Amino acid sequence: MPELAAVFSQPDTRDVILEAALAAFAEHGFHGASMRDIAARAAVSQSLLHHHFGTKDALWGLVGERVSADFLDYMAGELAPDVPADQAVRRALKRYMDYWKERPAAFRFNLWRLLEGPAPERRARSKALNARTVPIFQRAQKAGFLRADLPAGLAMIIGGGLIQFWLHSRLEIRDALAVTGASLPTDEAFIELIVDLIASSPSKQRTARRK
Repeated sequence: MPELAAVFSQPDTRDVILEAALAAFAEHGFHGASMRDIAARAAVSQSLLHHHFGTKDALWGLVGERVSADFLDYMAGELAPDVPADQAVRRALKRYMDYWKERPAAFRFNLWRLLEGPAPERRARSKALNARTVPIFQRAQKAGFLRADLPAGLAMIIGGGLIQFWLHSRLEIRDALAVTGASLPTDEAFIELIVDLIASSPSKQRTARRK
């Protein structure tokens, strides 16, 4: 099932190619994926692939742009400034986790981005995404729901980083918990643990959840 939202008039070979490129990059990274493989996955000729998208660098960049755009569309409701401050962080973290769970190829592509993505592309993506997401944590902090001793951006990084690790290192987490006989929490319970880590007061956060 396609993970990227179609942007061209359907049916369009370009959307098929972009989905094939996402799959190839997710599996092999930028350096391991080949234009030949992408063309084969899309069932098109390499000449048509080059005609539409030019180089592999350009194709990688466009796939990255599409993943980021889809992510922001998916998160739009939780990024809205009218979401109550005491709910915004928890809802954003839950939505963030759901996005990557529902899009395994995009998740793997994003990991490859960190390993070997071009620095300019990473920097542009980072600035664009942080400009939209950090204000959620900033609003919650100003409202007294997040710790004042953490910069809002760092609180966001802690939450997002822990969710990323939760998704790609489940085996290691399970084994670490097994040492003391603890069981793996649910996704929802894990998000509550994150909220308690960055909350101004865990008891305040639990009270807010009961309202």
